[in-house]
Amino acid sequence: MTKGLLKCNLTTVQKICFAGIFIAVVTILQKVLAINYIPVIPFLRISLGGPAVIIFSSIFLGPIYGMCIGAISDILGYFLLDPKMMGFLPQITAIYALLGLVPYFIFWLFKLIKKDNILFIIEGVSFIALLTGITTYLFLNNNLQLYGSTYTLALWQKILIPSVLLVLLAGLFVSSFLFSRKYKKESLPISPICITFCCFVIELLVMVLFGTFMKGWAFGFKTYPMILICQIIVLFINIPLNTWLLILLLRVTGRFYKPVESI
Repeated sequence: MTKGLLKCNLTTVQKICFAGIFIAVVTILQKVLAINYIPVIPFLRISLGGPAVIIFSSIFLGPIYGMCIGAISDILGYFLLDPKMMGFLPQITAIYALLGLVPYFIFWLFKLIKKDNILFIIEGVSFIALLTGITTYLFLNNNLQLYGSTYTLALWQKILIPSVLLVLLAGLFVSSFLFSRKYKKESLPISPICITFCCFVIELLVMVLFGTFMKGWAFGFKTYPMILICQIIVLFINIPLNTWLLILLLRVTGRFYKPVESI
């Protein structure tokens, strides 16, 4: 299997043990310590740490391990801990499998960009583009489809949603700045700005684009715009949370890999 991006000094047995631990932790975080099956929008899952552990497993153990951890934890979570309010959806498992596969390659790609300022600018422009796109869509459309029902958007709703996103965007920039200052002097193998940016790219590609498509397939494509808006809102919440947890995991597991040049 491919080595982890951090070049850990781990044997195959140790990697398998870590994989088992990660599967157990993710399963609990995704099914027990998470908000699942929210009324009206059951396609939305808010997990306090599950995605971060899956992402970390990819860069720590390698993409194949990450993919297996993401898929197995979702399957186990459904059959062992899920209240079975809905049938098993392989589309959701595919999302978490991809979430474990792609982080290795995303972090590897963006380690080539050494200047954090460039990543910060790209990230900021991308966030503003997302906010502008949602605002434009809401003001050009008066209705949203949710399953077989049509909901009319009032003016206050069209204003409230972009306003909430704007507040979350401001919080995201502040958290990125604080992470960068707080951990700047620590010898982390990946810089906080790079972690934030990579979390954004992973969240956008896997959860927003691929995830929304797969959930639209599972719950009906008429619900696609609503799923997309909800996933983008969760994106602004997940990025600072995943960044903080990834930094924490990097610090805790530092003794398992050789000091390398900071990404």
